[in-house]
Order: sequence, then C-alpha cells, then structure tokens
Amino acid sequence: MSDDIAVITFPERSTTYEAFSKISADSDRLGLVSAALIEVDEHGRFTIPEGEDNRFGFGVGTGSLIGVLVGALGGPIGMLLGLGVGALAGAAVDTDRAESDELAVTAFVGKLAPGTNGILAQTSEPGSTAPLDAVVAEQGGTIVRRPLNEVLAELEAGQIAEEEAAKAARETLRKQKRQERRDTREHRIKVLREKFSRA
Repeated sequence: MSDDIAVITFPERSTTYEAFSKISADSDRLGLVSAALIEVDEHGRFTIPEGEDNRFGFGVGTGSLIGVLVGALGGPIGMLLGLGVGALAGAAVDTDRAESDELAVTAFVGKLAPGTNGILAQTSEPGSTAPLDAVVAEQGGTIVRRPLNEVLAELEAGQIAEEEAAKAARETLRKQKRQERRDTREHRIKVLREKFSRA
C-alpha cells in the first residue's frame, strides 16, 4: 500500500473540476483518502474555493492534512522553503521534472503556477497506482506523488525553521531596542553635560 500526497493538474481549469467530481465519486477504488480543489491566484496564494463540492474526505483528522498543506504552501513555511512568488512563477522550479531528491513541497508548487488550479490529494492506493493514473491520463492531466511521511517531515521541519526564525527575529529586535535606549540615554547625558558645562 502506498500512502502519498499528490498534486494533479490539467491543461484546462474546467477539466480540473470535472476530474475532481470523477475521482471523488470513485474515491474508494482509486484510493483517495481526502482531496481538495486548490486555486493559485496571480500573487501565488493558495486557497481552497468555497463550497462543499470542492473538497472530499474532510472529516476529523483525515482532511485536515490537505488544509495544513494548502496553508503551508502559501504561508511562512512555504517562504522558508524558498517558495516565494518568483518560484511559483517558475523562476526556481523546473515544472517538467520532479526528481526524487527534490523537496516534495517544491515539486507540488512547480506544478501550480499563478492563475492555475489543481487537485491536492491524500492517497492510500492498495497495490497499484494505475487506477488513479488512468483516470488522470484520460483527462489529459499529470500527477506528482510524494510519500506521505516525506511530506509530513518537510512540514515539521518547516514549522521548526519558522519558529527558529521568529525567535531570532525577536532577539534581534530586543538587541536593537536595547541599543536604541542606550543611544538615547547617552545622547541625553551628552546634552545635559553640554548644558552644565556652559553654565
């Protein structure tokens, strides 16, 4: 059994909606645990469109991973992984390849340029990936899978990096404020000295 996170894309936005309906209806056979339609706006922000028809399997604990991943792609974790708008536009991501040593999240982002949509799915495909591959191929789409554990590890590492960056930023800010107070105090003392030395 293969537990993965996958991003599925199609040449036309409308095809993505059709394919989402098709795979949601046949989720058991295709090994779909949860999935969501995702939109990428012109600024590179990832969202799940409103409406129950745009998500599948979002029960307690199952669909939440997809929501977390969507948030991570466009949030601080995505930025820490180097997934800024330039990367989304293709400047730093080769969309025609997904090498095994490439970060999973980078592979996903490379398939989702600004102004496009796709399907983000958690799969647990028993035996073979062929059934889902066939449905995607018949609609003219592509699918990129990464092991679920690999994606979880990247999200955890990104969270740790985000916390460390925030801690470092707070420490830098504290040092700057201390220095500003010291500079202000020294300036005030200097002004007082000058006033008293003239007197």
